[in-house]
Amino acid sequence: MKIKRFLNNSKAISPIFATLILIAIAVIAGVVVYMFTSGTLATMTGGGTAAQEKVSVQAVQYFGTSGNIYINVYAQNTGTSTVTVNGMIIKDTSGNTLQSATSLLGTSLTVNNLITVSGNATALSAGSYTVTLTTTKGGNFLSSSFVVS
Repeated sequence: MKIKRFLNNSKAISPIFATLILIAIAVIAGVVVYMFTSGTLATMTGGGTAAQEKVSVQAVQYFGTSGNIYINVYAQNTGTSTVTVNGMIIKDTSGNTLQSATSLLGTSLTVNNLITVSGNATALSAGSYTVTLTTTKGGNFLSSSFVVS
């Protein structure tokens, strides 16, 4: 007799709480799916891709006369793997490419080391320019602007 009364008096949770619990479960499932598809979860569990290239262009120095200018780019690898520089692109303030140098093949930047990447810029005259270092993995690292007088 007591068992029948106990089963008849059982109460469920309020419909409001049930709805809140279902919404919370849906939100948590959505976050997990988003993290997995964006690679965050894979990286956290060790299944992510290799480290990305990170290079900081510290400074650009030029010397020579107009029409025969040599450029030294001081770059530091701030990532976790060696980066291989394969080119240097010189642009003016309008973004026009003035010169590309691909004779820098094999210039390696080891982790936390500062190196000098040198190139010849025969097409430069007085003005403001930027240098972009390119890598074999497709990375592009832009310098701050420098002025040739």
